[in-house]
Amino acid sequence: MTTDTLKITFGQADEHADAARDRLRKAETGERGGEIEQDARFILNFEDFGESERLIRTSNLTLLEAIVNDRPDSIRQTAAAVDRDYKEVHRNLKELESLGVIEFEDDGASKRPVLRGGAETVDISLSIGTGTVGRHSGASA
Repeated sequence: MTTDTLKITFGQADEHADAARDRLRKAETGERGGEIEQDARFILNFEDFGESERLIRTSNLTLLEAIVNDRPDSIRQTAAAVDRDYKEVHRNLKELESLGVIEFEDDGASKRPVLRGGAETVDISLSIGTGTVGRHSGASA
């Protein structure tokens, strides 16, 4: 399933659950609306500061930017795009994969890093003040 935007959020699990229940209710009643289309993009939510910190490191954000803007065909091309050592870039890309942000497409002998779900852009949102951020571990989709 291809989406235009990979939305990454922090501390918004309750809001996403409410939105999912609302979408389900609308689907069951046959209700249509512009908001359903907006909510249909892929959302990856983190509830743990540790995983959030891993994602928003400069090295990882730079890689995400290169993946979106340069669309490299391989890990080697990604390393060249950010002017960094192949091994470091490989390690960081594997970390982004473990977080669920990117995936690899096999292209012959190469692995092409792409945003999860075939997304073309990333939207990152941070919500603090609900009292739940940092108390849970793991990411939910």
